[in-house]
Amino acid sequence: MQFLSSEWCEAYVGAWKSNEELKKGLKKFTGNFVYRVSDKEELAPLQVNVEKGEITYHGAVNGDKIEFDMWAPYEGWRKVVQGELGVKKAMIAPGFGFKGSKIKAAMYMGSFEKSIKMMGEIDTEF
Repeated sequence: MQFLSSEWCEAYVGAWKSNEELKKGLKKFTGNFVYRVSDKEELAPLQVNVEKGEITYHGAVNGDKIEFDMWAPYEGWRKVVQGELGVKKAMIAPGFGFKGSKIKAAMYMGSFEKSIKMMGEIDTEF
């Protein structure tokens, strides 16, 4: 599946819904994310809204308030998804970007890392 495609998005949501540890870690979290590929405009950003650990919306950016916006070049996302680059190192690597409350992100960092690492469980074509 192509990274961030609608098929990939459905697989990601399915993995999230079946990951009890992730949902438990985010049971007090509510917020909206956007994942972007900074150097491939043809890959639409993916928005994921979470309420108390459960995904309530996923798909195209829809105008909701975005709390966390994350972007990287295509090759950077590939390295993260395939486990060549850890999530914490990626956050400070050139080309990677993050916009949002750093305090709230720090509070849930373990769960956020799990949600990104979970991307590696999806059969993704790069």
